[in-house]
Amino acid sequence: MASLTPLSKGLIALAVIGGMASAVWHLGLKDKLGSPAAQQAQPDPSTPGITPVDTPAPTPADTPPAPPATPVAAPVGVTAAPAAVVDAGAAAKLSVAANAEAGRKLMEGGNYAQARTHLQAAVQGGDGPSACHLGEMTLKGQGGIAASQEQAAKLFQLAQSRGSICFASTP
Repeated sequence: MASLTPLSKGLIALAVIGGMASAVWHLGLKDKLGSPAAQQAQPDPSTPGITPVDTPAPTPADTPPAPPATPVAAPVGVTAAPAAVVDAGAAAKLSVAANAEAGRKLMEGGNYAQARTHLQAAVQGGDGPSACHLGEMTLKGQGGIAASQEQAAKLFQLAQSRGSICFASTP
């Protein structure tokens, strides 16, 4: 009867440990520690409402004064909470993770217009799950976004390129 040599036992143990380390990295540590590939990921400039991160910001002298935030009304026939004020400046001040979390919570609460602002900021910062949420809103035509399967597919592909798999819920 054949037995394993110490070398073969060591190689098997190394393969098992390597596989486990790879799974741990891909299932959790990559998002927490940030991989260089995720940090270098740039958004697709052809996606609506998304501009590349390396685009130079306009100088204050070139920028006209921002109009005051406008209230967003609920669609006709839909009862909703009082109209919320969408402030894109607030989203710009938050981190990518904070925008992603705020967008997700607002989306779950049914405030799609504000969720869209936060999710777009998070997608511009490189967040994959936010691209999933924004794609779902685009698929359903929520938050002032015209319903478009083509644009939703682009957002789902962008999310996939950033390591997120999207599962859009049914309407």
